[in-house]
Amino acid sequence: MTNHTEAAHVDLLEAIVAALNLPLPSIAEADEQLYYELLERRALAVRITLSANRTVSRDPRLAAATIRRRTAEEPVTYTPFKDERDGDSR
Repeated sequence: MTNHTEAAHVDLLEAIVAALNLPLPSIAEADEQLYYELLERRALAVRITLSANRTVSRDPRLAAATIRRRTAEEPVTYTPFKDERDGDSR
C-alpha cells in the first residue's frame, strides 16, 4: 500500500468517525428520539456507501466524499446535552 492509498483510507476512516460521532442529546425524550433516529440514518448511509463502493469503484476517496456529503445533509437538529457544571462560574 502506498502512502497515497494509505492517506485515502485514513481519510475514509475519519469520514466514518465524523458521521457517527454525534453529541449526546439532552435528557428530553424528544431529543433522545431525534438522536437515535439521526444515528440510525447516518449508520445506514455509511453502510450503503461502503457496500456500493466495495462493489463498484473501490475508491476510498470517493466513499469518504460521499459519506461527508450525506453527513452534511443530515445535521444535528436536537439539543445536545450540556452539563451545568461545564458552564460559566460567574
